[in-house]
Amino acid sequence: MIVARVYLVRHGETEENRQGIMQGQLDTELNAAGIEQAQLTAKALEAVPFERAYTSDLIRAAWTTEIILSKHRGVTLESQVALRERFLGDWQGRKVEGRGVAPPNIEMSSAFVERATAWWETTIVGYTRLLRPEAREGPAHVLAVSHGGFIGTLITNLISSGKVRCAEGVRVGRCWNTSISVVELDEHGTGTLVRYGDVAHLKVNLVEENVDEEK
Repeated sequence: MIVARVYLVRHGETEENRQGIMQGQLDTELNAAGIEQAQLTAKALEAVPFERAYTSDLIRAAWTTEIILSKHRGVTLESQVALRERFLGDWQGRKVEGRGVAPPNIEMSSAFVERATAWWETTIVGYTRLLRPEAREGPAHVLAVSHGGFIGTLITNLISSGKVRCAEGVRVGRCWNTSISVVELDEHGTGTLVRYGDVAHLKVNLVEENVDEEK
């Protein structure tokens, strides 16, 4: 039985995205395209009966969340540091070209994975285990707005650990700005990825590369 449906949304575009600048945890803002993307995402998710919402505390994610929730009054929203993008140390604010080896002050991949999966277990799985399906008419709908590196890392590791499986025909690929990924959870906290990186709701040109992801 599906007890929760989690919508993972990447923030809208920033000028740094457009210019190929590594952001990591720099607190950058949406550009005009990013605002439009967030508005189109809000329209696409308007009919989803969200009960809870979580956002990275970085401006680009929080602003995207604010636009989406403008159509969902009264939803409980929590800003969480754990949903931040990977900290890129001295790479932050630099263009991807010629960046060289990773700086010593970058957040280690293992620590990033641990942060992402711990957030999922504590916040999402923890919440679903409190639900009483017999007292509900349908699954709880949860929104989480984060960053491309975070969402990709989270989903990839949940799949590799067996905590989430891909539904037939679903593949993990690029996580575009304001793309929508959806995981359905059963009463045991086991998930099924039913959508990944969906941008069918967008009508704007997208930045193809996420330079915050370490190559």
